[in-house]
Amino acid sequence: MPVPEAPDAVPKAPGLYAWWGRFGALPGISGPKHPAAPAQLLYVGIAPNGTTSSTTLRSRVVGDHIRGTTGSSTLRRSLAALLTDQQGWHSRWTTRPVLVNRDEVALSAWMAERLQVTWAEHPTPWTVEADVIAELEPPLNQAENRGHPMHAVVSEARRRWREAAKAAR
Repeated sequence: MPVPEAPDAVPKAPGLYAWWGRFGALPGISGPKHPAAPAQLLYVGIAPNGTTSSTTLRSRVVGDHIRGTTGSSTLRRSLAALLTDQQGWHSRWTTRPVLVNRDEVALSAWMAERLQVTWAEHPTPWTVEADVIAELEPPLNQAENRGHPMHAVVSEARRRWREAAKAAR
């Protein structure tokens, strides 16, 4: 589903979600092809992440990824790390690296233009997350995905982004 349409469509239920991007959206990053659309898989997430969490697909996808910040979204942090140089974005340090406000807005616009999100309801997504990541091999996932060929690329980009944000203090 295109990002602008997702906020009203994503259910308030537990489950898994997948972020898809146009081919070439992230230079040097490639993922598995979508079975029916001209897109590649970039990231897989879950909501909630355990029995004590009350997050839902909607709160995670919409609240943290679409309307959130790099401080609340691993996906947004990876995208920021991979795109900052190309886009000319600026970061700052809080308890972690985050984009400055105007560049958070720019990242949201970038995502709305180039990404799509899909989801599947599941009562206990944390019980299947590792298997789903192992099976689908999304390139931006860091946890449960150390064997992926893109893991080192994404990890290094995030390290550089983190260091640049610390230096900007």
